[in-house]
Amino acid sequence: MKIGFIGAGNMVRAIVRGAVAAGLEANEIYLTDKSGKSAPALAGEVGAHALADNRELAQTADIIVLGVKPHAVADVLKEITPEISDGTKLVISLAAGKNLASLQQATESNVPIVRVMPNVNAAIGESMTGIARGSAASSKHVEMTKKIMVSVGRCLVIDEAHFPIFSALAGCSPAWMYQIVDDFARAGVNHGLTKQQAVAIVAQAMLGSAQMILDEAAADGATPANLIDRVTSPGGTTIAGLLAAQQSGLSTVLGLAVDAAVARDGELG
Repeated sequence: MKIGFIGAGNMVRAIVRGAVAAGLEANEIYLTDKSGKSAPALAGEVGAHALADNRELAQTADIIVLGVKPHAVADVLKEITPEISDGTKLVISLAAGKNLASLQQATESNVPIVRVMPNVNAAIGESMTGIARGSAASSKHVEMTKKIMVSVGRCLVIDEAHFPIFSALAGCSPAWMYQIVDDFARAGVNHGLTKQQAVAIVAQAMLGSAQMILDEAAADGATPANLIDRVTSPGGTTIAGLLAAQQSGLSTVLGLAVDAAVARDGELG
């Protein structure tokens, strides 16, 4: 199965590296980019093929991944439409803000299209990626997409209507997590730790807690609330800190952050 990537920016580099590390044959990967520099560099790094022309890539590949900027997607689709209009090739779009209807319209044909939304953690193989399929895409096309995207983390197939909330919870939240770690670390500095020590402590605690949630949910359906109950002893420090945070509006603030991101997504769309 030949896979072509149009564009060779950060996300494409993460996916290609992850896919090759996961066992995808580098010889089956084809790359192009507008500058003619990034694609050859990435191809040379992993042993893939760099091509100079998007139409040649579309002719060659069975799956075409659009990794260009959102404003360039329509033009690229129109460029390659003659090569994909028979509906035998799958198009996967990474473009934020470009819905399936607009992508389908740009091809002027019944091309199978799947839209994916990875997050910044794809760079370390820990993305949470949303997948939505267009009307011409089948369950097989979704499985083909998942096979590529699981190389950089976890995937969830959702209705495209839920992409705004997915974007808030998976796309925006890493920045909020960074802020939370930094705020905790500053509190640690206030109590005598160095910033480096405090960041390391909090980041590792967050990493372990996230893994515990995923592991316990998979094992017996435990929720974060169940895990909170396990670590809060009567009259202890954990419950004291948790209640103080809630009384100061922690739950409300986090909910408002999500609401604001979803609302902004609607404005931009």
